Amino acid sequence: MKLLHTQENAFSLSNIQNLIEAEGIPTLIKNQHLGAGSGEMPHFETWPELWVQNESDYPKAKAILDTILERLAAPGEAWKCGACGEENDASFEICWQCSKER
Repeated sequence: MKLLHTQENAFSLSNIQNLIEAEGIPTLIKNQHLGAGSGEMPHFETWPELWVQNESDYPKAKAILDTILERLAAPGEAWKCGACGEENDASFEICWQCSKER
């Protein structure tokens, strides 16, 4: 096993795990319940960790993770709905006015 990523938000880490496993890479999350020890232990050591089970899958998993993190960091651009013409913020995947997909 090899450590791929760690972060404070367990929900976001689970989403990343799901995206990586959808590509056929088995993973495991460790330290899911250590948050209660924060204060008694160094804060960063209580964060959940995403591990790749097979080290040979690590390069592919790392590439997927890098793509995910780049998308999260990119501000994105607003888009205009092709159905109703409404201007939507980049964070919307569905038009807020007419509910059509981007």
